[in-house]
Amino acid sequence: MIAGLLLAAGRSSRFGADKLCAKLNGKAVIRWSAQALSPVDEVYVIIPPGADAITQALSRLDVRFVVNLGRHEGMASSIRAGVAALSDDVDAVVIALADQPLLSADVMRAVCDRWREGDVAAVTAEYRDGRGHPVLFGRECFPALLELRGDVGARSVLDALGGRVARVLVDDAMPVDVDTPEALQALQGVPRPS
Repeated sequence: MIAGLLLAAGRSSRFGADKLCAKLNGKAVIRWSAQALSPVDEVYVIIPPGADAITQALSRLDVRFVVNLGRHEGMASSIRAGVAALSDDVDAVVIALADQPLLSADVMRAVCDRWREGDVAAVTAEYRDGRGHPVLFGRECFPALLELRGDVGARSVLDALGGRVARVLVDDAMPVDVDTPEALQALQGVPRPS
């Protein structure tokens, strides 16, 4: 089974409000991001305490919410909270960012399919402008993910795996992070990837 972790416990400090609930083409940013995880078997959304607006924005989607009480410690705390919440039958986890509403479900599917082919510990999406999300880690990586600290992602875990990381080549630019109102405005009307 492959689970998805949607990291949604950030502070939105550059945006000035809750960017994840801001509307993009009539739908909350986080809802676009969550729907891109459709190829995985179950989705865990990592949220801060009191995130009623986020849970409301994701109403009627089949997701599980994990409250990150250590949000002030940075992104690594969200990864730890998500991995710790996974059920024992999860064989791999895909990490995605809630502020990337143009993430493609097709890219997500390709990353999962590559992992199912075997012989790798992790899979990354490699865009024209570099490595980005989604990133998949097999169960053997879970202990290292649980050791992450600070406001960092899992790059160090990937780097330690060396040649055991497969790359899925994507003939497109990395999905844009909605970090500012201007970034959100620039995405209005942009076609949603499949």
